[in-house]
Amino acid sequence: MKIKQDYVSDQFHQVYFTFSAQEMNQIFVDVMATHNISEKEVKKQKKYLLELVMEKIEDGIIDEEISRLDVVPVYGRKFRYLTRISRNNPLLVICQFCILPPDLQLKFPTKIPKEIFKVSHAPDVVRGFVRQILIQNGEYEYKIGEVAKKGSIVKYDIAYTREDYVISEIEGQEINLNDIEQPECALFLNAKVGDEIILDEDNSVTVIAKVKEIRNLTVKRLTNNIVIKLNFLNTKTVNEFNQKITDILNFSATIIILLNYLAEFVLQTGNIRFDDYVLNFFLEMDDAPKSKKERDSFLEDLKRDLVKEYIIWVINLNHSHIDSIFMHKIVEEYEFDKILFNNPMRIDGYQDFINRHTYEVRVLQYCIDHNIIDYIN
Repeated sequence: MKIKQDYVSDQFHQVYFTFSAQEMNQIFVDVMATHNISEKEVKKQKKYLLELVMEKIEDGIIDEEISRLDVVPVYGRKFRYLTRISRNNPLLVICQFCILPPDLQLKFPTKIPKEIFKVSHAPDVVRGFVRQILIQNGEYEYKIGEVAKKGSIVKYDIAYTREDYVISEIEGQEINLNDIEQPECALFLNAKVGDEIILDEDNSVTVIAKVKEIRNLTVKRLTNNIVIKLNFLNTKTVNEFNQKITDILNFSATIIILLNYLAEFVLQTGNIRFDDYVLNFFLEMDDAPKSKKERDSFLEDLKRDLVKEYIIWVINLNHSHIDSIFMHKIVEEYEFDKILFNNPMRIDGYQDFINRHTYEVRVLQYCIDHNIIDYIN
């Protein structure tokens, strides 16, 4: 593989990666072996295979090579494929990203008022997280209900009609209203037994669903026995469980508040100017807003996020100290993330999670060590 760097500016970088035909063939072979795709299945799973190959190229090979460069990638990453991805042909890919300006000077406040870190999570917020944890871990049941809500299972019959004539009928259909953003699910939201819902109208044929039964998801009451069963960070009682979640949310909020405060301070007091390469990089993305008002707001948010990354990287490149108590809190955040999404075996992203949160928490540690804020536990 050939690598050529293009030092576009002190804020923006792009790298050309050229893969030979032999290297591309080996990438395909490795991906097929990893995901148990046989030669016979290649044609049938062509789209899936190409997605896996792109993932290996972008998140594996290129990501590793970028980590070895003499620049510090800090935000955003865009890939441009200049040749078609093929097993037996060379491939040219450009990777573009923002980098940490080498001579960047950041000015921090001498003291941050401790009052800004006073966070009070409403009981409903904690209850909402507890509810999601219970649902994700199977602590719920379905009960007959009157009105369909998010999470309900609706049983219905379908009739295909033309004016008053029934062409065909299908009985005993079910739909789970887990994802109310889906158009079909949204049609059943707030429906009652006996309601008729028009699913489709085409060529004078109307598809009508008649609601026959509604079963609503009912979350079980959190008890000490359920807490023990969930096995979350050694909590044994409902009070311990709720307090642990509150503590984790408070710690996460502290990091967010600190980074936002520092970023705003740097933007207001510093002389950071973002060059056109950086701004255009984001404005040319598919999801960038089109109207001037929205674009201005988008750029302000973008600049704030970029400054946060500058702060994180400047501190982490020069300061490695972090208290063990903070490392313990980071692990607790990870355990909370696992139980919240019912993924107790998720280990593939563990190191990335720990690394990223360690970078962020080291900003807190720096501010404590330099008396910018008082100690927070």
